[in-house]
Amino acid sequence: MQKVNVEIMPSFSNITYGILIAVAGLILPALLIPLVKFAGYSEIFEEIAKALVILFLIFKLPTHKAQILAAGAFGFLFGLSENIFYLTNVFALGDFNIFWQRFLLTVPMHIITVLVMVFAGLARKYLLILGLVGAVVLHILFNGIIIDFLMR
Repeated sequence: MQKVNVEIMPSFSNITYGILIAVAGLILPALLIPLVKFAGYSEIFEEIAKALVILFLIFKLPTHKAQILAAGAFGFLFGLSENIFYLTNVFALGDFNIFWQRFLLTVPMHIITVLVMVFAGLARKYLLILGLVGAVVLHILFNGIIIDFLMR
């Protein structure tokens, strides 16, 4: 009879990567604010920052399933955090409808752009750069079409 080892608890390093991925999703939007205010091009800087998290944290997880789940959670937390910072502008404007519309649209957009990069990188690591380009294009189209429409 063959002996099979089953690991019930995830390893310490996997837990650490999970925590770092969650923290990155929550703080990256805040860290990018000064850079975006100075240089503009929020789509490019946000997607590059997300690609770095994918490369250095998410791809360190042991299975494709764990990487995909972590990517979805990271995209969700990134979008949530970005919208919390946007909420301060809503208080100044007093229009909460725009906040909810933006929230319901931008969070899925961030999840999708992260997953585009992850799936490209899972196919072949060097395709992550192609996924990054695709994510930037999606983000630019989103900002150009959806956000401009909401602000009218």
